[in-house]
Amino acid sequence: MIRRLLPVWLCLLTASVAVAQPRTVEYVNPVLPYAKSPAFKDGYKPVTSGQKVLPILTWGPDGHLVTSNAGQKPSAASPAARALGEPLEIKVMDRLDDQVRAVVGGQPFFRGTVAQVALANEGLRALNPGLELVVIYQVSWSTGADGFVTVNAASLQDLKGRTLVGQLNGPHMLDMVPKILEDAGLQLGDVTLKYVQDISTPNTEVVPRATDPANALRNDRSLAGAAMISPDIAAITSGEGRGAVPGSKALFTTRTASRLIADVIAVRRDYFEKNEPALKKLVKVWLDEANSYAAELDNIAKKKTADPERLLAFKKKVEPLAALFLGDKSLVNDYLLWIGVDAELAKVKGNVEFFQTKNNPVGFEALSAGVQLPMVKLGFLSANTPLARAPWDWSSLGASAFATTVTKAPSFASTDSVRQAAGKAEANALFKHDFPFAAKEADLDWRNYESVFDGIHSNVKRYGGAIIQIRGHADPLLYNFFKMKLAKGDSTYSKGSQTNLPIPPLEAVANANNKLSYTRAAAIRTAYAAYLREKIGVSPEEIDLSRFDLRGMGTSDPVFANPVTKEQTNANMRGELVIIAVETEISGDFNIEDLK
Repeated sequence: MIRRLLPVWLCLLTASVAVAQPRTVEYVNPVLPYAKSPAFKDGYKPVTSGQKVLPILTWGPDGHLVTSNAGQKPSAASPAARALGEPLEIKVMDRLDDQVRAVVGGQPFFRGTVAQVALANEGLRALNPGLELVVIYQVSWSTGADGFVTVNAASLQDLKGRTLVGQLNGPHMLDMVPKILEDAGLQLGDVTLKYVQDISTPNTEVVPRATDPANALRNDRSLAGAAMISPDIAAITSGEGRGAVPGSKALFTTRTASRLIADVIAVRRDYFEKNEPALKKLVKVWLDEANSYAAELDNIAKKKTADPERLLAFKKKVEPLAALFLGDKSLVNDYLLWIGVDAELAKVKGNVEFFQTKNNPVGFEALSAGVQLPMVKLGFLSANTPLARAPWDWSSLGASAFATTVTKAPSFASTDSVRQAAGKAEANALFKHDFPFAAKEADLDWRNYESVFDGIHSNVKRYGGAIIQIRGHADPLLYNFFKMKLAKGDSTYSKGSQTNLPIPPLEAVANANNKLSYTRAAAIRTAYAAYLREKIGVSPEEIDLSRFDLRGMGTSDPVFANPVTKEQTNANMRGELVIIAVETEISGDFNIEDLK
């Protein structure tokens, strides 16, 4: 469950020694279901009064939990301690088993992803109903720090029948990989999943065994893919040094799939019921601190017009976090890039959207149900059980000064930049939705395809960093017919009872097909906007279609190049909505140059 994000430059520097000697990959087998794990064996203990432990992960956004507590050590004067009414000690607890043992043994707090909460929750409830976890706060989303590398596979569909690796009980193999495979149309049985103990290990470490996904991929050539953190992705796919893997490719990261891994904090139900008012105050402190961080990141995003004194003060504040999470306080710029680019603090607005927004396909209820389905199929859980959350209005908990934050600029400045990015060799088409059209028709009512638009909306939200390309297509039958007639020297054709009709210029036919196909693409976008307004309840001002790229394909990419049946011509009259990962094209609001 380690979530350490080493600086990319350090990973690339040390990659050349990563596989000086071949290593044996040390795979580990999961305990199925997880409720039978030895972590639950010591038995239930009640929560006692006095100092509490708040676990965090080696994950940059957790830093605001540390600063709200005035550091890791207990401090009765800290905002967090004053809100809770008792001091907090903050400990890095990267392994799921360790956190479970702490909760069973009397500590109230649990820190993990939504899937990890579900995994722990089943065993805790079996011990005692009071141990059920109640989720009270969303910390962040991963928006670039995690991803998936393939070897000699151009798409997710190419992974069918092959073997993948990731960290046991970690966010990649619980929250990310199963959902990505499902969206790609693959079943869990279509791939073999293997597990290793760690999420990453320093590349300079000289050990006889590979215990993390990156080194497993380097040493086991039977693997077709691995889920890993972004610095390992950079080292694996760099094409340079002995740490790179030939034929490897970053298929996607959470920069594209930006609403897959949600980090949350939960508490034992017995503690929640006795201390709800104090917990509400504590969450307000966290929200205030998260929104304060967001304001400082907004200042950095102003680039040359940023307030330099304010930037220096913020750097000083988070220096200890660079030491905590990156092992060196001088890496403060790397830490700021982490929390500003590769992750997204949820803040007040995000917690409201996550817990309270209706019809949110990446909200708490939808996400918690969605992650449990594959966990049941894989045997990690016995049943899909609804997770509990605090019955709060999170918008009332945020400080008024930070209740709203600066709207993030679109990833692409213009339709041309969207089109160029989608056409890059590095762009990966992840998923596709198809729409049939009748002959010569370009109208589309979302109500006739409601389930399809539900799926589209889920993917548009889940893959928040992707380009949404809509391609309209026309059938080439008529164009082929006229071309054949002209090749034979004919100048007229017959249509029903009409004879001696002049054959139009082929260019005019092609132009008509191009126009029809573009109109079909535009109709899909228009229908999606209507779906957002009429079903989801999004106001016209809030609808953002800046990531949508419309393409009129004409007859250039038919399903059947020479259709001879009605079924074949119908198959050609279609529209496609394609989710495209463009990892190298999406920039953050700021970069390393803005931090100097």
